[in-house]
Amino acid sequence: MKLKLGDAGFLFASTLIVNAGNYLINLILGRVLGPEKFAEASVIATGVLMLSFFAVGIQLTSAKFSATYFADNDTTAIKIFETWISKQVLWISLAIGVGLIAVSPLLQGFLHFNSWIPIAIVGLGIPFYFNMSVKRGLAQGSDLFKRLAWTYILEMVLRFIVTFGLVIAALEYFEYLTTEAVSLGFLASFFAAVWIRSDQSVEGRGVFEDVDLVKRFVGVILIYEFSQILINNSDVILVKHFFESEQAGLYAAIALIGRVVFFGTWTIVTLLFPKVIQREKQGLPHFSLFWLSFGITAGFGLCVIGGCVLFPELIIGILFGDDYMSVAGLLWKYAIATTLFAGANVFAYYYMSLSKYIPVVLSVIAGICQVVSIYWYHESLEQVILVQIGIMSLLLIAMICFQISQILGAKPTTITT
Repeated sequence: MKLKLGDAGFLFASTLIVNAGNYLINLILGRVLGPEKFAEASVIATGVLMLSFFAVGIQLTSAKFSATYFADNDTTAIKIFETWISKQVLWISLAIGVGLIAVSPLLQGFLHFNSWIPIAIVGLGIPFYFNMSVKRGLAQGSDLFKRLAWTYILEMVLRFIVTFGLVIAALEYFEYLTTEAVSLGFLASFFAAVWIRSDQSVEGRGVFEDVDLVKRFVGVILIYEFSQILINNSDVILVKHFFESEQAGLYAAIALIGRVVFFGTWTIVTLLFPKVIQREKQGLPHFSLFWLSFGITAGFGLCVIGGCVLFPELIIGILFGDDYMSVAGLLWKYAIATTLFAGANVFAYYYMSLSKYIPVVLSVIAGICQVVSIYWYHESLEQVILVQIGIMSLLLIAMICFQISQILGAKPTTITT
């Protein structure tokens, strides 16, 4: 089965554009709202990112099994799987959404929000968000990259229009509702995949027989995505809890800039995952896909670090303005932490696609260590970042050691470059 380079290329290009668009939304919010108000808006965005890792778990599960059935040209199995997983995700998402709404007053106090309503708004959108993830995973596993790409584009467009329409109105008439406006922008974006309809010509009745396999895979994925939540988002949440709003807003700005490495290379992992599964099933070599993905990720990260070392004030000034200039010196350090994590992430996803889960355990340990370390060591924003650099360095080293053990322990024909 040949990779549809045209469709995959369209997905890659559109994802870069969408990431840039979402990035622009956050940058504009940072400039318009200022550090204090941006602190709340960034925490809402971070909360959605935390949910997005669960959503990615759903998407990867849908992608893995649909890719397996797609490799066998079994459209009936894909349809049966779609019916089964859609039902399961619906009930789970309703439970999570109701739970988030119920605890929103408690989260308001912990995060020092002015209102619990923005958190509740996000809770309302969870069923739609997770359903979108199911549809994206099915498209991803079936090589429908154009369909997948259009959902990302529509998600970004909806968020942009609704967010800034409401933020402008709030700043003009109800300034205290800016965070609610940001939440409603996210809620609107969760409807981006509503337009996708299943193929009604395929018979989808029947009992899904791979339930145990799905449960095992989902368990591993959710554990790994939990580690992603801890590593990618715990710093912003804890900084918002421990520091004043202005400091939290400044940190959110450098975190947003530094994370361009992770989100800028996310499409690499999106394309890597189903292709490795399909090649493994067909008995084809796939180790070259790992090196290509890791090389692109590392190269991109080094370029971002270099830019942050050479032009920190210019980057901060262009992206956020003079109000954020006091943290320009921390930018390159945060970029190092993110690059280390993005590199480790390629190892983890590659081996998860091969049903090897030691990297998942390593990531969970790193995530827990990060939370505990930041909880105890947060005398300054710089100390928070240095903690992350140390832990991410150890995580990447552990991933490399695991890789070496796999190469040394494999038969000569199992790993081909």
